[in-house]
Amino acid sequence: MGNGEEKKYTITPPDFKTAITEGKDFYIQFHLIDMDVEAQIVKIVHRYLEKFDILYIKDTVITVLKELINNSIKANIKRLYFKLKGLDINKTEDYRTGMETFKEDIYQSGDDEIFNKLEESNLVVRISFKNTENHIHINVINNIPILDSEIMKINSRIKKAYKYVDISDAFDDVLDESEGAGLGLIMAMMLFKNSGLPAESFRIYRKGDLTIATVSIPKDMSKGEVKHNITQEILKEIEAIPAFPENIKEIQRHCNNPEATIREIADSISRDPGLTTSILKLANSAGYITIKKVDSIDEAVKIIGIRGINTLLVATGVHKVIDSRYKKFESIWKDSYKRAYYSQRIASQVKKARIGEFAYLAGLLADIGKIVLLSINPEQLKKLKEIAGNKAIEDPTLLEEISLGISHSSLGGMICKKWHFNDSLIQAIEYHNRPHMSPPEVKNLVNTVYLADVFVEIENRKSRFDIVDEDVLEFFDLTDRNVFAELHSSLKETYINQLNLVHGEETAK
Repeated sequence: MGNGEEKKYTITPPDFKTAITEGKDFYIQFHLIDMDVEAQIVKIVHRYLEKFDILYIKDTVITVLKELINNSIKANIKRLYFKLKGLDINKTEDYRTGMETFKEDIYQSGDDEIFNKLEESNLVVRISFKNTENHIHINVINNIPILDSEIMKINSRIKKAYKYVDISDAFDDVLDESEGAGLGLIMAMMLFKNSGLPAESFRIYRKGDLTIATVSIPKDMSKGEVKHNITQEILKEIEAIPAFPENIKEIQRHCNNPEATIREIADSISRDPGLTTSILKLANSAGYITIKKVDSIDEAVKIIGIRGINTLLVATGVHKVIDSRYKKFESIWKDSYKRAYYSQRIASQVKKARIGEFAYLAGLLADIGKIVLLSINPEQLKKLKEIAGNKAIEDPTLLEEISLGISHSSLGGMICKKWHFNDSLIQAIEYHNRPHMSPPEVKNLVNTVYLADVFVEIENRKSRFDIVDEDVLEFFDLTDRNVFAELHSSLKETYINQLNLVHGEETAK
C-alpha cells in the first residue's frame, strides 16, 4: 500500500504489538478484505501465536479465519443487497426471491456498486483478540444478527467435519453452497480438528445484533496424553539420530586450541581423505563465500581462517549425519544452502556484523527440524495430506507440525542440543521463525536468519513483503518495499552467479 493511500482497516489500540506483550485485548476492523487487510491479519496472528510457541497452527488458524471473514462479509453484502431490493430477509418469501438473483447480481455481473456501498455503510467485520488465563480467543464479529436457519446449517457442518475421516466424504455430503458456510468451512474445521482442537473450541452464536464466531486456543497445546505420546515419539527419533562424528569433534578441539598452528590444523584434516573432499567441496560451493577457488586444505585454512574451517567442519558433520538417515530429503538442503549464503551476506554487507560464520551455520541448520519431522510416521503424514485436501495446506511440514504439536524450529533446537552446539546457534535455530521472542544477545543473528529465510520463502512463493515482521524490517532499515526488493535481487543475483561459476568449473573438469 502506497504512503498516500488510506488504510482500509483500523486497529484498536493501534499498537497491537504492545497489547499482545501486555496481554491486553485489541481488534482489527474493516468492511472488505484485500491484500493489505489480509497481510495485517497474518502479521497479527503470527505475533499472537508466537508468544505461546504455537506457530505451527498458524496456517490452520489463518485458513479458518479467512473462511469466517469471507462468510461474514458475504452475510453483510447479503443484508445490504436485500435492503437495496426492498426485501425483508427475515420473511421466507422475500428470502427466496432475493436469493434467486443474489449470486448472479453480486458475483457474476462485474458491477462493483454493492461493494462501494458496503464500504460507505456501517456494516463491518471485526476480529477481536482476547487473552484469558488458559486460552486465547479470536472472535470474528459482524454487526448483523445471523438467521436461525444459517446457524443450524453452520453447526450441522461443523459436527460433520469432526466426523469425516476423508475429504472425499465432505465433497459427497456438502449441501447447497448458496449459504455462508459450504465446503470451505468443513475443510477448515477438519484442519482445526487435526490440530488437536476439540469441536467445542469453535462456536458461532448470536448476541443481540451481533454475529460472533469464536476460535478458542489453549495457550499450552502440549498438555494431554496424546501430546505426551507424541513427545515420546519425537524423543525416540532424536535418540536414534547418530552422534556427531568423533573425527570432526577431534579436529574442532584442535581448532579451538590457541596454541595449534595453521599447519597442524591443516594436517589433522588432511589425514581424513573423505573429510578433506567434503570440506573442499563445501568451501567451493555456491552456498559459501570465498574470495577465490580453494584447491587444498592448506589453502582453505589460510583463506577462510580457523573460524571458517570450524564452520565448514560443523556443516560437513551435519550433512554426513543427516545423509546417513534422511537421504530422501535432499531438496530441503538446497534451500538450506541458499539460506546460509543469504545469511552470511546479510550479516557482512547489511549489518557489517562479525557474525558471518555463525549466520552461515544458523541459516544452514534452520530447517534441520523439518527433515526429522517429515521422517516421523510417514504413514500418518500420508493420511494428513488426504484429510487436508489439495486446496488447504500445501507444505507437508506444516501438516506434521499440526499432527505432532511441535514446530520444526523447536525440534531443530532439540537436535542441536543433542550435538552440544553453541547456545547462540541453538537459539538462532529455535527463534528464527519468531524473531520478536528472541533473547537480546542473539537478536542480530536471529533477525539475520529470519530475513534470509523470508527471501528464500518469497522465491518459493510462500511469503511476500507485506507479511514480513515489521520489527525486522526496521532493524535492517528495509521498510521501503523497493529497498527490500533491491537487497533481495542483489543477493539472488550473486548466489546465481556463484552457482553458475561452480557448475561451470565442474563441467570443465
